Amino acid sequence: MGTDTIDRYIVSWFNQGFNGFVPAWLGNFLLMILCLVASVLFSGVIGFEREYHGHSAGLRTHLLVSVGSALIMIISIYGFPYSTTTAGAVDYDPGRLAAQVVSGIGFLGAGTIVQTGTDVKGLTTATTLWVVMAIGLACGSGNFVVAAIATTFAFICLVSMRKIEKLLAKRNPVIMIVVPSDKPSLKDIILIANRYSISIRDTQSELVSYQENSALRIIIHCSFATQSSITAFADEIRFTLRPLELKVSTDTQ
Repeated sequence: MGTDTIDRYIVSWFNQGFNGFVPAWLGNFLLMILCLVASVLFSGVIGFEREYHGHSAGLRTHLLVSVGSALIMIISIYGFPYSTTTAGAVDYDPGRLAAQVVSGIGFLGAGTIVQTGTDVKGLTTATTLWVVMAIGLACGSGNFVVAAIATTFAFICLVSMRKIEKLLAKRNPVIMIVVPSDKPSLKDIILIANRYSISIRDTQSELVSYQENSALRIIIHCSFATQSSITAFADEIRFTLRPLELKVSTDTQ
C-alpha cells in the first residue's frame, strides 16, 4: 500500500464520519484537530533539538510555524466555498494559500541569520523553520505519513550529521584578524599561510572602528588545514604582526 493510499484512506475515514458511526461534520472537525495535533508533534521533535542546543528559534517558534502552516492549509481546503466557472468546472485550488506560506516563511528565516565576525549563525535554524513549515502544510493537507517520514529524516540530519559537520569544520577554519588600518598586513598574512601550507579559499577585508580607532578586519577562509598548522599560523601572526584581535572559528550551527 502506497503512502498516498494510506493518507487518503485516513482522510476518507474521517470525512465519512468513521464509516457512518458519527456525523460527517464531526468527522471533519476531528480531522482538523488531528492535523493540528500532528503538526505539533512532528515539529516539536525538530524544535526540541534546536531548543536543546540553545538556538534563538527554539521549540515554541517551530511549533507556532508548523501549527500556523497547518491552519492555513486547513482553511485553504475547508474554509472557502466551492465555485464553478462559466464552463461548469470547479474553480478551486487549495494550493494558492500554501504557495504564499512557502514564500512568506523566508522573511522569518532571514531574521534568524546573524553574522558575527567570522561566524554566520542561524543558517540551520532558518532551514529548520522552512522544514517545519512544509511539515505543517503536509499535516494540514492530511499527508501524515509523508510528514512523519520528513520529520524522521530531518531529525537524523540534525543529530547524526552534527559530528560529521564539526569534523569537517575543523578542516576548514575561518580566521578573523583585526589590525590597525595604517598597517598593510594582508600580504604578510598570505606569505605566512603559504609557509605552513595553508590553502586560503577566500579573504574579506573591511574598515571597522576598534576602541575608537580605525582598524582593518580581515577574514580568511581556509581549506583542508590541519589543527597544528592553524595553531602555528595563528601564533606567528600574533608574534610578527601584533594584531589587535585574532580569532579562529570552527563553530557549526
